[in-house]
Amino acid sequence: MAKKEKPRGRHEEAEYVQEIIDGTLGLDEAAVARRLHSIYRWMKVFMAPTLVGRENIPEGPCLYIANHSTMAADVLVTVPVLYEASGRLVRGMSDEIMYRNKRMREFVVASGAVMGNQRIGDALFEAGKDALLFPGGAYEANKDLAHRYEIMWKQRTGFTRMAARHGVPIVPLGIVGPDEWFGRYMDRSEVAKSWLGKLLKRAGASEDFLHSDQLPPIPRGLFGSVMIPKPQKVYLCIGKPISTRRFKGKNISRATQEKLRDEARARLERCIADMLLLQAQDKDSSGILRKLLTL
Repeated sequence: MAKKEKPRGRHEEAEYVQEIIDGTLGLDEAAVARRLHSIYRWMKVFMAPTLVGRENIPEGPCLYIANHSTMAADVLVTVPVLYEASGRLVRGMSDEIMYRNKRMREFVVASGAVMGNQRIGDALFEAGKDALLFPGGAYEANKDLAHRYEIMWKQRTGFTRMAARHGVPIVPLGIVGPDEWFGRYMDRSEVAKSWLGKLLKRAGASEDFLHSDQLPPIPRGLFGSVMIPKPQKVYLCIGKPISTRRFKGKNISRATQEKLRDEARARLERCIADMLLLQAQDKDSSGILRKLLTL
């Protein structure tokens, strides 16, 4: 088994980040686009995605801000749908843990994703590229079942600084459906004290990990599997962009960061509420097979 590669200092970290920047800006976007189109065709059958608000996509580069679902499965449908809607490859920004191993890092970057990092965001916007960020990260993706469709960002404001520095709009993207792809055998809050938590401790898992954002729930998907999602329809809403043009080139204050974050959250919550309503109105249009498979 390959050992994890984790940067041990500033010099190593600089090379780590620069490798990702070089890799993503050197992508064969046409090849990635062909793969996304193939995925989208499959998704149309399995998840029947519905997109609302296509007219809100900015002409230039932007930062999409979205709500995370169980196991971060939303990325599977969000990036292909955004490509079909805009004709632009959107780089999904993901957790640093996915980039520690060199082979994994190269695979993820070649797929069109990048690590969530300010320098990487700077490079993308300077090159005129779009980015997609889930500010809640693993904490939101691994939330308990009772918190479906809740925005769980803690006090994070980094995405506002990144967008404001380049004057790119912040675009809310509400996603409904993927949070219902999986039920639960155990919520995250139950794992540490369960028989599984005891087994993980014996296998070497630390207390810190068992009480961290990285600890996932134990999902229950199609036919009781832990990996195959139920074919729940997906509804996506692109909300009205928040302009940051007036801040371009500036370091914005904490108060301004929080104001932008709170506005982004409010617009995202409206998008989610609209999609939940659309989902409820659309229930009767689902075929019998889909209804049975999504029970």
